[in-house]
This record gives sequence, C-alpha cells and structure tokens, in this order.
Amino acid sequence: MGNSITSDRAKPGPVACAILLLSLFGLGGPRPAQAADDKVDFLAGKLTDASSFKVRLKAAVLLGRLNDPSAVRPLVRALQDNNYVVRGAAARALGNLGLPAAEGAIESLFALVEDEEPFVQQEAKQALQRLAAPASLDYFVSALSNSKPKVRLAAVQILAGLRTPEAHAGLVIALGDEDEEVRAEAIVAVRGLGLDEVEGLLRQALARQDDYQIQATAARLVGELRVAALMDPLADLLVSDSVVPAVKTEAASALKEMRDRLDLSALISQLASEDKDIQRRAIKLLGLHGGREAVDALMGLLKAEDPFVRRRAVFALGDAGDPRAIPALEFLKKSEADTRQRDQIERTLRKLRP
Repeated sequence: MGNSITSDRAKPGPVACAILLLSLFGLGGPRPAQAADDKVDFLAGKLTDASSFKVRLKAAVLLGRLNDPSAVRPLVRALQDNNYVVRGAAARALGNLGLPAAEGAIESLFALVEDEEPFVQQEAKQALQRLAAPASLDYFVSALSNSKPKVRLAAVQILAGLRTPEAHAGLVIALGDEDEEVRAEAIVAVRGLGLDEVEGLLRQALARQDDYQIQATAARLVGELRVAALMDPLADLLVSDSVVPAVKTEAASALKEMRDRLDLSALISQLASEDKDIQRRAIKLLGLHGGREAVDALMGLLKAEDPFVRRRAVFALGDAGDPRAIPALEFLKKSEADTRQRDQIERTLRKLRP
C-alpha cells in the first residue's frame, strides 16, 4: 500500500493505468478502447462507491496519473474520505494533476491542513506547493485571512517559497497575524529575503495604518536588520499623533538600535527650526541618540519659553538616560508652575537617579 502512494518509478500511461485497474479489480480482461474512453468515469465510480479502502486508494492514485481535468471533481470529493490514506492519496493526486487543471481544488486542499492525521496534512501541503504559482497566487493570499491558524501558517510557508515579489507582498499581512506562530513564520520569511526586497516590504508594512500589529512588527524588524533607509519612516511614526503607543515603542527601540546612523549635527540644528514638527522630531531623536552633545542640546531647551518644548525636552532627557541632566531638571521642577509638568519632571528624575 505504501509503495502505491510514494513510489517515484516511471508512471504508466493513462490507458495502461485503466487496464491495470480493471485487472486489479477483477472486472474481466483488458479492453483498450473502453478503457481509453471511460477511464475517468470508471475510476471515479470506484473512488466513490468501493467499500474497500484499498480499491479507493488505487483509484485515487491512478486518477492523479491520467492528466485529465475531469479527474479533479472526484478527487476533491475523496478529500473527505473516511480513510486517511485515501484522503492523502487524493491530495497527492491533485498535486500531480497540477495547474490549471487542479486550481479549483486549492481551497479544499487548504482545509486538509487541519486534518487530524499528520500524513494527510503533509500530503495536502506538498500538493499545495505544487499548485502554487503566479496564476494561483490569489488563493494563497486569501488563505492568510482564514480563521484557522494552521491554514494561515501553511499559506505563509508557501508564499515564502514562491520567491516572487508578488508572493512576498502577502507576507506583510502575516506580520500582523494574531497567532504568534504565524507571525514568527512571516518574520523568518522576511529575514530570509534580499536587502532590497526587505526594505520594500517593510516600508509597505510601516505604512499600514489600518493594522498596528503589522506596523509594530515591521518596526521591530527594521531595528533588528538595521535597515537604515527606513529610519525616516520610523521617526515619522514616533512623532505621529495617530500612531498607537505599541508602535511608537517599537519604533523608538529600532531607532535606538541604529542611533549611530543618526546625523547628530543636523538634529541639533533642527532644534531652532520654526517648523514645530521638525523640531519635535529632532528633540525625540536626540533623546534616543543620547551622549554628551545631544544631552547638552536638550538641556538648553529646558529654558525655552514654549512649555511644550520644555515638556518634550524632559521626555527626551529620560530617553537619553544621562544623570548629568539631574541638576537642570531639579531646578526646572522648582520653577515650574504647571502640576503636570512637575509630575513629568519627577518621573524623568526617577529614571535618571541611581
């Protein structure tokens, strides 16, 4: 039985298969003309009606060797067979039929990824891999929205293996998956891509304002992979009022990982900008950069007339983590009239004190 499923020997032609099956089923001597004309119907009938799973198994295997699109429908039905070996054989047969014949079976094969038998799961995944191509890409991208984590996981693995930009674009969706294993698989897949493609995918992911988890995961990857070309989009997320805290946290961590790539002189000069967004961005980045020069520049802002500038400088000094700022902050706390400002200064002081 096992050999009939897994053998890699040369496959007989369609007519020979049907004749062999007639002999195996004990239904009389070979009749080549009838076997050639009715082979699919004959095998489909056996696959549906035979009480012996061995007969159904043989029918599934041979249907997969006929190179006839009309074999797809009975094989799809056999994916629900009560015998797991027959289900696995039907899955393999559909994979053998290939595209375009078996394109319509892809969704049914994805359902078998959840099968209780590991053998069936494996055969379904291998069949899906054989059916994965640019022409069938939509089926695999759609599977990323399936309610079953195992289905989404299989879709990620197959999309990663296609090695085309269109397939890899689907990985952006999986970066925000609610299931940790699916998300981890997408991260591994992205890490394995070339730098240029990684940059493009992560840029797309950072712009996904509709899904904060995609943005957060992408920001983390930018830092881990040190994709310096994406520091500007990260900085934009960091100061955006429409970005959730989880994304800001990941963006800050990523920028801190790449702080050696920040242009310190340019940031310090931007503190004098009349554009409040540019100034706000520079303050935040100087805090992440840290170091004597950045901290000195930030301490200078504690004397600013604008209370919002002072507040941002206090936050940034907390990020910088330099105890040299403690005396200046303590002085500001004594002179600060606003209660919330004093509370923020005290929180920063707690971060900086030994």
